[in-house]
Amino acid sequence: MTVAPDYFDTEPRNWRARLAVSADVMRELSRSADPQEMYAVFARRLAQLFPVTRHLTISRRGLRSPEYRVARFSGWKDPVNPWKESHRLPVHHGGLLGELLYADQPRVIDGLALDGDDPACEYLAGQRSLLAIPHFEGGVAQNMVVVTRDDVDLFPRERVADLLLLSNLFSRATQTLVLSHAVKEAFDGLDYELRSIAEIQKSLLPAELPRLPHLDVAVHY
Repeated sequence: MTVAPDYFDTEPRNWRARLAVSADVMRELSRSADPQEMYAVFARRLAQLFPVTRHLTISRRGLRSPEYRVARFSGWKDPVNPWKESHRLPVHHGGLLGELLYADQPRVIDGLALDGDDPACEYLAGQRSLLAIPHFEGGVAQNMVVVTRDDVDLFPRERVADLLLLSNLFSRATQTLVLSHAVKEAFDGLDYELRSIAEIQKSLLPAELPRLPHLDVAVHY
């Protein structure tokens, strides 16, 4: 397997390695049929594509400014499925992460410094460089991916546009899978109800028909 030394390394000598890794990741993602499985593949390959120290996903879905929910964090030993276990996700109020999410813009921070009472300290303490990538739905950043490194000036701004596009395409792909699963579950539920109704209707008909000379008898619902 080809390994790109650093996706953020924009030197010409690295373009073949980055291209090979990107194609390999997209090929593997295309085999995923479950959104949680797809994210697991992406997260596993994240260190190969984007070598970072920490990464987390925050969401404002169903919340009001400046509240946000931490949907994923690389430091959790027990990952949560945000599509099925949203009740387990911590909700925070304000601070740097809330400011980033509700700004609806990508952002690079060099020399990251946090106030001691900032909720982000729980996730980003000791980090020096930050890159925030919004995931847009309906024109606003419903979700945001935040990646960090423990030294300064490590996210070249010339790579941000590529990352914004790639990350949002991945987000749309997972949302499509979520909607596909929801439609399938609804269809399966409707199909079960229709079969149940058919059984009830069938039970209303007589099990045996009377035998009458010179007369054929049939029933229909």
